[in-house]
Amino acid sequence: MKFLYSLPPLAACAAALLLPAAVHAHGTMTTPPSRIYTCFLSGPETTTDPACVALKNANGTSPFYDWMSINQANANSNHQAVVPDGKLCSGNNAMFSGLDLPRSDWQATSISPAADGTYEFVFRGKAPHATKDWIFYISREGWSPTQPLRWSDLTEFCRLGNVPLNNGNYYLRCPLPQGSGRRVIYNVWQRSDSTEAFYTCIDVNLGNGTNPGWTDEGVLAAQAALPAGTEIRLRLFNAAGNDVETVSHTVAANQGGTGQWPFYFAQTVNAQSAFARIGVLANGAITPQQSATANHVYTRSSDNLSHQVEFRTPDTNLPPVVVLNASASSVSGAGSVNLSAAGSSDPEGAVLTYQWAVTSGSGASLSAATGVQTTLNLTAPAQAQTVVVRVTASDGVNSASKTVSITHQPAGGGGYDYVYPAGIGSYVPGQTVVLGSDGNRYRCKPFPEGGWCNVNSAAHYGPGTGVVWQDAWTRL
Repeated sequence: MKFLYSLPPLAACAAALLLPAAVHAHGTMTTPPSRIYTCFLSGPETTTDPACVALKNANGTSPFYDWMSINQANANSNHQAVVPDGKLCSGNNAMFSGLDLPRSDWQATSISPAADGTYEFVFRGKAPHATKDWIFYISREGWSPTQPLRWSDLTEFCRLGNVPLNNGNYYLRCPLPQGSGRRVIYNVWQRSDSTEAFYTCIDVNLGNGTNPGWTDEGVLAAQAALPAGTEIRLRLFNAAGNDVETVSHTVAANQGGTGQWPFYFAQTVNAQSAFARIGVLANGAITPQQSATANHVYTRSSDNLSHQVEFRTPDTNLPPVVVLNASASSVSGAGSVNLSAAGSSDPEGAVLTYQWAVTSGSGASLSAATGVQTTLNLTAPAQAQTVVVRVTASDGVNSASKTVSITHQPAGGGGYDYVYPAGIGSYVPGQTVVLGSDGNRYRCKPFPEGGWCNVNSAAHYGPGTGVVWQDAWTRL
């Protein structure tokens, strides 16, 4: 088996998607997941969550990738002044305005307090900052997510001071308010080393104040399908970091889709684990769902456990993905075409080697038979032909090939020798005729002006279009 990745709680599957690096990265709530983090987990490019699709329609995919940056640089604790009513979830940041859309289908997480009446929120800190305060608000009883969120809808229920960053997370334990039903928890993080503050909307279903016996450890999100034979492990640890239990599940054929493997993995865990469950908590029961983002990992509250999800893929080797580009698709008379396979890649990241060959056509040769690039050199043909070149990429185990076809015509067959810029370097002053991009024919001027015809700069000498084309060409 090949080790794929091992992740801490809450990030269990999100790393399967490669993301652009954010320059000004700070953070968001991941337990329970914030509105923006829920949409990120649903897949920036492929989300089908209706509310997240609405966010994408409003702001594109950038907010998904920049989920850690809902901020106001000059807040300085004047939060109601810099974030007006109706713009709380976006922090009055236009890039995230879609988060303020009044909708009833923002995905909510069911939460309930521990035995002592508290709940531990987890804020993922992508960049640590000194803290003035963490402020938690909750929406009033009866508030509806179909209405714009206002400051008057919120009641403060917890305020914390500076909390140390622990393995990339801020752990924020607060007494959870009594009550039940759909609510928004609103968090403000004000820095003490800057006037900057961060704002987070968290959609929750609040329990009735009783302890259901389970602690929500966060979302089990599937952002990539898994091949058959992949082993998924749920590992549980006690407060000292010692292993308590490991449950393993192997992905069966046709059960590796993003909406499938979390469901079947959850079924295995729920049947075998003495300390954990995976699914959706409702009315005291935790039920697995066929969903990429709905399932949460729960551990028994009385045991104070943490978890980790690990993935191991079977030892398979996929063939390279070959990309072949040519500088021209047709040549008249003698000429050359630059060929490149630089866009090729290997799924496992192996270094590729390349082999080039002319498989069809006469009077054709390659400047190099190996390497990522080569040049196809063509002599003037006696009759029209198609020249085919093949490149084969190998990772040392598997290989894959791709071909390109070049139309090769006799010189003057179309009233011109080349389609510009093909053949640059071979133009004969006073003789060579080319077809320009404007559809007109041009003859290279006699020596010495004709020497400019072979300068490889279409911006300057492109016939009919370059800024000084008349120095080199005569329009026919």
